[in-house]
Amino acid sequence: MMGAEDFNSFTSDPYIPSVYYKVGGTPVAELTAAKKNGTRIPGNHSPLFKVDSETAIKMGVQTTVIALLDLLKK
Repeated sequence: MMGAEDFNSFTSDPYIPSVYYKVGGTPVAELTAAKKNGTRIPGNHSPLFKVDSETAIKMGVQTTVIALLDLLKK
């Protein structure tokens, strides 16, 4: 988790019910190699950060749509 995340500042005064979630995007091959080698995956502020942007964007859109459709049922 980022130490300076300010999302809460935008939802607390006035209070706005909200959710914040992270969508992974590190390629599976990178995750597998890091697990095998015992190395850490670079974070999003690292120059070594790698992301499969197409997969990450699709996952983010899909999870948002699923959450919104679930809320519309209530």
